[in-house]
Amino acid sequence: MSVCRVRLGRDFPESGRFEWALVSELGQVLESGVSDLAMPPRGRPCEAVLAAELVLLERVALPAAQQRRLQSALRFLAEDSIVPDPARVHVAAARTPQKDVVCVGVVDREWLVQALARLGRAGVAPIAAYPETLLPPLEADAWIVACSGDESFVRTGEAEGFVLDRAAGDEPPVALRLALDAARSNGRAPQRLVLRAASGAALPDAARWSEALELPVEPGAAWRWSQARSRPRFELLQGEFAPRGTGGAWREALARPALLAAALVALMSVAIAADWALKAAERDRLQAEMRDLYRQSFGESAVLVDPPLQMSRALAELRLAAGKGSASDFVALLNAVAESMPDAGAQRVEAIDYENGRLSLSLRARDPTKAAALAAQLRARASAPGLEIRVEEAAGGALRLIAAVPGSK
Repeated sequence: MSVCRVRLGRDFPESGRFEWALVSELGQVLESGVSDLAMPPRGRPCEAVLAAELVLLERVALPAAQQRRLQSALRFLAEDSIVPDPARVHVAAARTPQKDVVCVGVVDREWLVQALARLGRAGVAPIAAYPETLLPPLEADAWIVACSGDESFVRTGEAEGFVLDRAAGDEPPVALRLALDAARSNGRAPQRLVLRAASGAALPDAARWSEALELPVEPGAAWRWSQARSRPRFELLQGEFAPRGTGGAWREALARPALLAAALVALMSVAIAADWALKAAERDRLQAEMRDLYRQSFGESAVLVDPPLQMSRALAELRLAAGKGSASDFVALLNAVAESMPDAGAQRVEAIDYENGRLSLSLRARDPTKAAALAAQLRARASAPGLEIRVEEAAGGALRLIAAVPGSK
């Protein structure tokens, strides 16, 4: 989905002038303009890009245990890095891979209030804001220098960078020299600098900079603020400035997982429906075959209600008429139970009960001390092809041996 980006400079609250660009997901600029010539398209997600000079980015050491109370103390964590009263600035934070370090961005609070109000009057409500410093893509072991005259800056990390001062001729800026010295002393120095011309500006002499800084310096491709494929993870609209009614950053972070979950649910629903349809068709086919087989066996005039049950009963009647007993007959069940019982002298049968194809024998061990052994023997031998035989303990030490054809009641 395309997104509209607006770039705000220091004079925006007074002049109301800003640049805008409609950018595709691949970073392609679809439309662009300036506010006093053409307003950006409405009804699209909007992101505010703050000029590099408006945001001070710093690394702050903070124990992990205190990061849960980070929001309430942000202004005072950055107190050493700012000149104004901490109450007059807005400070946003971003966690880093280092457990005890956070990156903070400091913005003049009054300027931010006025800028958001001015955008609101123009019908633009940003869902995110971030510094221009973090837009140039990073390269391995390199600092990226965006050369744009008085608005030049350097990106040094995922959420780190700084503004450059104006240097005379082709001399490297003092701020860059000092930053490199500090990085070398901390063991975080880059292995090279990449110069990228921003807004059509000319690049400085790379060879002169390399000699002065004692570091490889190489020219890179031209760059423009609107070309970033994705926005930085650093979010300035935190705390009191968090977007209202849009769900904030957490909703956007959950958007893709939610879409994926919805797609999986839809796919699973289609798969379940297809499986159910196939099984329903198979059931109908089998029932049709059973009806045909029943009518072939008992005539076309036979009334069908429950084909499986009717077929089972009819088969039992035919077997009985042919002189062949059923497995659920009393004699067949009694014979199967007798074969599964141990030595007849170890127990005595007290009662026999037969009803609806179910035979139940009540028996007791002749020696009461051997009742448990008898139960174990009966359970070990309680098996017969086509029958279900189980042993239950009754009151008074008696045992019940129950035999039935599986599925019979």
